[in-house]
Amino acid sequence: MRPFDCVVLPLVWVLTAWSLLGLRRAAGRDRGMVALWSMWALWAVSFTAGVPAVRRVIDAVLGVASVTNLLVHVLALAATSAMVEFVRELTGRSQGRLSRANFIGLAVATALLTSVFAVMPRPHGDVDLLTYSQNSPAGFLYWMIVTGVVAIGLAACAVLCWIHGSHAHPGPVRTSLWLMRLSMLLGTVYLAHRLAYLTARYLHLQWFDSAAVRAITQALLVLTLLLLALSVLWPALAGHGQRRIAARQGRRIAPLWKLLQTATPEVVLPLPDELHRGAPRLRLYRYVIEVRDSILALEGHVGAVHVAAAEARLRAAGFGGDRLAAAVEAAVLRYAIAAELGSREPVFDRRPVAGDGRDLDSEIRWIAQVAAVIDAPAVVRTAERLSVLPGAPSPNPPGRG
Repeated sequence: MRPFDCVVLPLVWVLTAWSLLGLRRAAGRDRGMVALWSMWALWAVSFTAGVPAVRRVIDAVLGVASVTNLLVHVLALAATSAMVEFVRELTGRSQGRLSRANFIGLAVATALLTSVFAVMPRPHGDVDLLTYSQNSPAGFLYWMIVTGVVAIGLAACAVLCWIHGSHAHPGPVRTSLWLMRLSMLLGTVYLAHRLAYLTARYLHLQWFDSAAVRAITQALLVLTLLLLALSVLWPALAGHGQRRIAARQGRRIAPLWKLLQTATPEVVLPLPDELHRGAPRLRLYRYVIEVRDSILALEGHVGAVHVAAAEARLRAAGFGGDRLAAAVEAAVLRYAIAAELGSREPVFDRRPVAGDGRDLDSEIRWIAQVAAVIDAPAVVRTAERLSVLPGAPSPNPPGRG
């Protein structure tokens, strides 16, 4: 197999399988996923049929010289139409309807291409029509139809990406549209290079070497497909990365969440476990909400004297900076849990918490910092000593009352 086939075939077939899985998981009939799967499937069949060994077999079975070239190009035009529909769905331009102009143009181009192919001179064997030495007006028209339809498809996709990409909110979708723009630009270079070669050859200008043209054409096509594949995969890749980050943050917060639930089980949200499967972000939000609710339920046990005493002891134990603030919060929370489990009546008003007033992401980081030191020996000892401050009754520690 050619190096081109070794790169392109695995890529398009893997993306075909991936888009098929996405189509099966999609709720209802997702037109965007249907168009995406159709695009990759058509390109996968087109590139597979274009492999020299496969092309020879198809030509031999059908008994028509170079007929596989026509099949490959018709499939490529159909894939371009599917790509236009996918971009229309992605950018919200379709409004649930297919583009009639898109499919009418595909039908007309296919009919014209087949008619011209029937009268143009064609080689036998493995020679690609692009670098076929013999040329004719019909052969030149054949390539103008192929190039023109693909160019129209790229232009339509580029316009949609450019308009909607400039208005999209920062995030995976906007990045995806920017990558698709780059793919469209590189595809334009690919078509311009092909058109320049065909025109120069038709005018008998010796500007290009056929072997070099074949290599450059394949390299540009591979790069265009790679960028397009990355643009399609980017939202899924970004979503996977966000889920991994949320799962990691949830694991960090979980020890603090579990400890707080021993004293305030009433704040636990009655959500089914099935809702959390595959949704680490939702589980993280639940942890944050319930941790904050638990702190509110326990704040009546903590006063300024406890915070000041905890800060002095932890500073003497070597804590400083942001770690000191997190350790102080952890120590007074441990004390408040012990007070609640010891049935001590809350007697203090609401106190300011170091994490108050932050946005969600900052609050998640703050709670994770508190959770990281909740079991530190110095924090545990400090919490125990807070219970014997002058005038403070001694509640049972967590797990003993």
